Amino acid sequence: MASLPDALAASALARQMAEIALDEELILANLAFDPVVAGRQLREKRFSVADFQGVEANRVLLGTMLEMLEGEESLTLANVIDHLREQKKGTRSKLEWVGLERVEQLFTNPFLAPGVRMLEDLEPVIDRIRDRNIRNRARRLLITYSEKIAQASADALEAVGNCIQELRTLFLENTAGYLRDLTSHLYEMRELVHNGRARKLGYSGFDTNFPLLQERLNGIQKEFYLITGGVGMGKSTFCTQLAWDLVNLNPSLTVLFFSLDMNRLDVTAKIVAQAQEIPIDYVKNPFMPNAEFEKKRLEGLELVERRQERLMIVDESGGRIFLDDIKKLVKRVRLERGGDLAVIIDPLFKIHLRDERISFFEKCNQLSSELKSLCAAERVTLIATAGLPKAISHRRPRREDLQEIMGLLYDPYVIFFLYCDYLNDFETPFLEWEWGKDNFMIPISELHLAKNKMGVANTRIFYRYFEAYAKYKECAPQEVENYTAMIENLQKFKEDKALKENAAQAHQRREDEF
Repeated sequence: MASLPDALAASALARQMAEIALDEELILANLAFDPVVAGRQLREKRFSVADFQGVEANRVLLGTMLEMLEGEESLTLANVIDHLREQKKGTRSKLEWVGLERVEQLFTNPFLAPGVRMLEDLEPVIDRIRDRNIRNRARRLLITYSEKIAQASADALEAVGNCIQELRTLFLENTAGYLRDLTSHLYEMRELVHNGRARKLGYSGFDTNFPLLQERLNGIQKEFYLITGGVGMGKSTFCTQLAWDLVNLNPSLTVLFFSLDMNRLDVTAKIVAQAQEIPIDYVKNPFMPNAEFEKKRLEGLELVERRQERLMIVDESGGRIFLDDIKKLVKRVRLERGGDLAVIIDPLFKIHLRDERISFFEKCNQLSSELKSLCAAERVTLIATAGLPKAISHRRPRREDLQEIMGLLYDPYVIFFLYCDYLNDFETPFLEWEWGKDNFMIPISELHLAKNKMGVANTRIFYRYFEAYAKYKECAPQEVENYTAMIENLQKFKEDKALKENAAQAHQRREDEF
């Protein structure tokens, strides 16, 4: 009869083997069900056959499936069976090791086994497998060296030193994703430059139709950008136009647009109007017969439809959107589509958090911190809009206006302030006539780069805003210089006027005293 300690040890071992079997089955089942998403996750996490520590049949099956994915072969039942039948392991084929019935069940009904289910994210399973493997390897090392140290004939210091060295090696192997040396950073930078040259990119980031903005930012990078300003300044329109430029000018880029302020049909109508420069009202409701507009509308719909695989618009028609929903969808889309991904959120404040008891400022700080982390972890471009906390619309915004929400001030890579003086002053000098068939006034909007971590900051770019088709057009460099000088002169005029008024008031007070 087995002793109690032996029985407990056997029970613990059986439990661990069951956990190993379940985790390996989860990996294989999800890989068979969705090879694209699961395969990319395994490749990004550098998951290999060595991570499987269970039965040999699972190792053989995983190795074959990973080899096929590496060779860009379809992971179907017939293909996997052919590969297993053709390859040998010792004197037997790999199919004999795995078993035909096992392979057929995996691909026809992958989630049949108890506890095996479809997972959106394999990362927790991968982390659990690797954590278990580290613990087992460390435990075996410690047992081996504890026995050596216990031997009187062995050199104790040498045994301890060898144990420390092997544990150090184990530690470094499993922290490679966190502790990277400078060589790896330089290699990544060289790869970035090489890929940019191969794609004939003028900038290291993604292209837009705004040349001056491209020059200031060196292209749109895989970073966190914040577009902010007062109410009605055009933040949603600007980021909608950026979304279309990014998907239209960068063939390898997918754009995921979270529209939390407008519904998806309004966003689509804006994009069609911007793409073809036709009135947005006509796109949504072509009630007046106009042959020219109708031709452009149909062409615009066709043009946007051709980008449907790389432009996705998510609104709140399915219910409230939480931060966790955004994280999951971003990861899912990036893995499904491959290539690069840009995420646009309009506006940031409308993302919901599970904990609704926190204050508005705490919520904003948490959202900005989480979005910055999401941008870095998933290596995506993230552009978000946010209204200024004080709802400042009557003057040009300043960096100080964001000091109440430190996260919005410090987390973004670049901060833009969007402002249109015409909304405050109908007699503003920032207004132009557009001469032609239909004479109308065009307001001049300004985009102030208040913060830029890797480039020119505290500079302005000016845009003509065509309200009919909700589109911005960048002013020429000389015009930008002129408008910048105009702002400086107006500011100096206001300061001089204020000084004169103060002097006059002081003089009046002195006279009153006498």
